[in-house]
Amino acid sequence: MIELPFLSLDLLRSMVQNFTIIATLVLLYNFIPDTLISRSKLAFSICVGFVFGLAAAISMPALWHTADAAVIGFNLILVPLAGVVGGPVSSLAVAVVLLAGCFSSAGGISLQDIVTVMCGILLGALFYAGTSLNRFPKSPFIQFLLLGTGVAVIEAYATVFSFAVVRPPGPVPVMPALISVLPFVVASCIITIILGYIIGFIDRRKAAEKELREYRAHLEDLVKERTAELRQANALQKATIESTADAILVVDRQGLIRAYNQKASRILGLPAHLPKEGEVAGEFPQILASRIEDPATVFSLIAALPESAEQVVTPDLRFTNRKIYELYVQAQMIGNRSAGRVWSLHDITAQRHAEEAIRAVNSKLVLLSGITRHDILNQITALSAYLDLVRERIADPPGSGHLETMGKILEVIRLQLEFTRDYQDLGVREPVWQNIGTVFSRAAESFAEKKIAFRYDTGTAEIYADPLIERVFYNLIDNSIRHGGHVTEIRLSAEKADPDLLLVYEDNGTGVVPEEKEKIFLKGFGKHTGLGMFLAKEILSITGITIRENGIHGQGVRFSIRVPSGRFRTP
Repeated sequence: MIELPFLSLDLLRSMVQNFTIIATLVLLYNFIPDTLISRSKLAFSICVGFVFGLAAAISMPALWHTADAAVIGFNLILVPLAGVVGGPVSSLAVAVVLLAGCFSSAGGISLQDIVTVMCGILLGALFYAGTSLNRFPKSPFIQFLLLGTGVAVIEAYATVFSFAVVRPPGPVPVMPALISVLPFVVASCIITIILGYIIGFIDRRKAAEKELREYRAHLEDLVKERTAELRQANALQKATIESTADAILVVDRQGLIRAYNQKASRILGLPAHLPKEGEVAGEFPQILASRIEDPATVFSLIAALPESAEQVVTPDLRFTNRKIYELYVQAQMIGNRSAGRVWSLHDITAQRHAEEAIRAVNSKLVLLSGITRHDILNQITALSAYLDLVRERIADPPGSGHLETMGKILEVIRLQLEFTRDYQDLGVREPVWQNIGTVFSRAAESFAEKKIAFRYDTGTAEIYADPLIERVFYNLIDNSIRHGGHVTEIRLSAEKADPDLLLVYEDNGTGVVPEEKEKIFLKGFGKHTGLGMFLAKEILSITGITIRENGIHGQGVRFSIRVPSGRFRTP
């Protein structure tokens, strides 16, 4: 068998034996709970010292029947390595184990053993402090190479010391001692680097596992928190939906009912329990059709709705059980995507009955006022005839002036009575959907002989307004002709002013002076009856429509008529 002069087979066998034992036992470090370091650093250091001390104890020669070998050899690496991992407490624990092994051996504890172990503790403490304060190179290879070199230097000192002790008095042969230590230096560096990388790998894996556990715990906490918030939001939403007096249904894009409240359940005969996740309660069009009087008309209105509609579909949805509801729709949006529609049914049966009763009373009042007005006009006609007879008999100029005044007063009374006849149906009849262009053109026909160019650009837009809406445009045109000077063009346009619709009436007359823009809508203000613009505003307000003048004086009038959302549509 070939032996190298500086590397014996016994030394090789010892290196392999110790390295195998140490590497195997250091793997026990993997089983130290990483939660200890976050709970108690001292407990973690004690555990590290126990594991590395166990490795040191098992690596002692006595357990391998090589009692003639030194107790402290390659296992000295465990002292500073334990200090790097767990701190001085861990190094001290391993050192105690090694010294205990020396004490139990035949040679006992020598000064060399104590100095060697103490140097290992100091080396571990130095590296522990350096890495904690970021004073060492970042590379693990360089760190463990330096640590292995430090262990080798300590062992070289111990070897030279032993040469000096066992040899006869005289100079110590340093070179032979160093040559004999050279294999140990190389092996020490290699073993330290390998063990350091094993421990580093275990630390990194534990750190990753800890981070994953913390992240999972964080995610679980977030899920619990969001689940609680979602349950609270769902409970609040359910309580809100159930507390309303309206029937509410959530319908998907295919027309399937996904959710509803108990009010909808009673109105449409749906099951009392809500559908489970993924279930449907039926098709909304079919269920609604089985309950209403005129399904064809209602579904034609629904079919004409845009996907993002948010409006009253019909204010007069009559059910077969004589109930009347207002049908409203709103798009159900998830981000920028439409997921379906939310339908609501508002019970207006009592309101409609009250309106019908009021209309019946108003009809009687209109009839009575019509008869009374007719009688008063007859009396005015007779009084005017007698006034003409008196005027023929009186030649006195002062007396004639009074008679003329009386005649003008009678004429004013007659005009006011005729004016009330035109507006006697105000608010009596129910509002209806009316095409804006058609209504405007009918109002303009009364002024065909005035040689005025009428233009309108309202498309197919319809508004929900009182049937007297035509009188509004009539009064606007009449005022343009009376007070606008030489008006030759009148325009009506419609533009979207989200969420409302804006109708703009304009002419090319003189316009309205700024101080009269608000006054023209007051009762009694004006040069004629003083009621035209006042009543126009009242007619529009019946369905929530507003009007204001915002033109520039000298450039013509500009009346802005704002129709709120739900009171206009585009068939």
